[in-house]
Amino acid sequence: MKHLPGILFLLAMPCSVFLFIKVSDKTGSDILALVSAVALYVLVGLLVALVMNRKSSDKE
Repeated sequence: MKHLPGILFLLAMPCSVFLFIKVSDKTGSDILALVSAVALYVLVGLLVALVMNRKSSDKE
């Protein structure tokens, strides 16, 4: 379970590139595509924080 954050962030890399390309094609805006790709990393970070904090609080 301790490798989960690294695995999720490694999976987020190609997904963010794919998301950037798709949003850029659909909207024509690179800024909006960049914001959506960064938002994916923020969501992954929040997911990791929620999962890791829940597991650490169960141990106490």
